[in-house]
Amino acid sequence: MIYFDNSATTKPCRAAVQAAARAMEDVFGNPSSSHGAGIAARAELKAAREEVASSLHVTPDEIYFTSGGTMSDNIAVFGGAKKGVGNHAVTTKIEHEAVLLCFEELEKRGFDVTYLTPESDGNISLSQIEKALTPETSLVSIMTVNNETGAMLPVDGVKALINRICPRALFHTDAVQAFGKTELYPDKWGVDLLSVSGHKVHAPKGVGALYIRRGVSLLPHIFGGGQEKNIHSGTENLPGIMGLAAAVREFDIPCKTVSEINAYMRRGISKLDGAEINSPEDASPYVLNVSFGKIPSEVMLNAMAAEGICASAGSAGAANQSGESYVLRAMGRSPKSAIRFSFSRFNTLEEAEKTMDFLNKTVPLLTEIAGR
Repeated sequence: MIYFDNSATTKPCRAAVQAAARAMEDVFGNPSSSHGAGIAARAELKAAREEVASSLHVTPDEIYFTSGGTMSDNIAVFGGAKKGVGNHAVTTKIEHEAVLLCFEELEKRGFDVTYLTPESDGNISLSQIEKALTPETSLVSIMTVNNETGAMLPVDGVKALINRICPRALFHTDAVQAFGKTELYPDKWGVDLLSVSGHKVHAPKGVGALYIRRGVSLLPHIFGGGQEKNIHSGTENLPGIMGLAAAVREFDIPCKTVSEINAYMRRGISKLDGAEINSPEDASPYVLNVSFGKIPSEVMLNAMAAEGICASAGSAGAANQSGESYVLRAMGRSPKSAIRFSFSRFNTLEEAEKTMDFLNKTVPLLTEIAGR
């Protein structure tokens, strides 16, 4: 099998699996308990928090463990949007559903939301963001890397605009597709809230983290035992958290192999008649979104699946609903023949070569059939 759907989920690395198993077998105590088993669990929790914090160049007390990227996004958006600051919020039309649907809910609660439209290459400019901000803006959420096209948005320049126009507003970025793939500096960039997920970086599913800048106060939306400083109550998922820390220790940034795979496939696909590259030139090398002319996405995906090649037509959430990419539509492109290849450090150039051999043989044949 050739697995090129790593933006949907990744295979847990061996170290993460072993760490999660050790948590379940040996470190099974509740971190809130005062006995020996609890103390051992608490020590592992502390070590994992330090590991994630180090990867983001922040302090451990600014890292809060969650159940994943969706939970981190929800906590950030609903906790950060405060009418006492202003009833206006800004985001983009190409955010993951975990952010977009939160902003739609904010509208129902009386917020005025501005949704920024991307350029035709999928990028959002700082000038667009600047024009959208008002003194009433209380929350801005701009993703770091788009999950469908790999477009890298200018999150390092947003806070300067906020400080000038709406200094009380909070800045959140969904960094799920950037974490472990490019260096992130939320403190240096002035980011207030940053979401990450474990299963996108070879850690177990069901774990993620939220960076909350020291001094930022969020409204809690989950109530219970007060874990994670009341931000995410509930007994910590220590197997997932230890697995996440183990995966973080193996980060390879930048990954030369991924860049080589992306460049090879981009060159090869560009030579196919009717094919179009949807990802911008400066996109993250981990994502390559393409369209194959008249060939419907479902047809191409089924043909690849028959050869053991795994890819997708867009985000996993969107694929389960309409089946078409709202991201590409926002870019002014048709999603009907779009395919997203997404890579990881465990992929090889040989896999890319085999995939291109398949595409070189199959795309002309399917194009001829589609044109009849």
